[in-house]
Amino acid sequence: MFLFFSKLLAPFIAPANWLTFLFVWWLLTKSYSTRKKLTIALALFIFVFGNEFFYTKMVTIWQPKQVQLTSKYEAGILLGGIGSFDKNGIGFMNEASDRLIEACALYHAGFIKKIVISAGNIDKDKPTEGLFLAQKIAEMNIPVADIIVEGRSRSTFENALFTKQKIDSLKLKPPYVLVTSAIHMPRAERVFKKAGLEVIPFPCNYTVLDKKFSLGDYLVPKLYILNNWAFFIKEMAGVAGYRIFGKA
Repeated sequence: MFLFFSKLLAPFIAPANWLTFLFVWWLLTKSYSTRKKLTIALALFIFVFGNEFFYTKMVTIWQPKQVQLTSKYEAGILLGGIGSFDKNGIGFMNEASDRLIEACALYHAGFIKKIVISAGNIDKDKPTEGLFLAQKIAEMNIPVADIIVEGRSRSTFENALFTKQKIDSLKLKPPYVLVTSAIHMPRAERVFKKAGLEVIPFPCNYTVLDKKFSLGDYLVPKLYILNNWAFFIKEMAGVAGYRIFGKA
């Protein structure tokens, strides 16, 4: 039920959809005063949500800093969402593939002894992402015996729930290194700890980096930033929603 509502609400938290709604309202209204107010609202909306400086600062505050491990751990937990499939069920690594790269690097550096992949599939007609990722990890010269697959999860909550069951059955010693995207880590860490798993966060896949900005970055809106906001707002809403439902 929680997964259903999260998918249902997704279109309503995307700023691009808000902008579309305001613009359609602007086109349809016959009131001069309403159109004037909507024009101002559209201009402000585009300036704020299209501002790369503002977006970058918000995300860099949200996402945790890089972590350097100094100890060795029984296992690292790699969250899915990094493999995609075409209509023929052929798998490809997507833009979040840095998660897999970092998990493999931690293994080869000796920081983790096993990699626990937590990745199912929402679409029943598609292959299980966890099995696809296990194949890719094995290609990175990692023994199959050190690759553990949890392939039932369809959400962050289920990642934590089913991973705990898998780890408990294998009696792997905590804590575990949690590997996921930096922007997703605040939500994932809360959910995993709520599920009773002691985790060491290892954020990676930094899609937003603090940088020096030019004058144009402060003043000229960039419409592609609107799409970037959707995922960021989803993460913030996810933390709030999980707390309300007692999952984080």
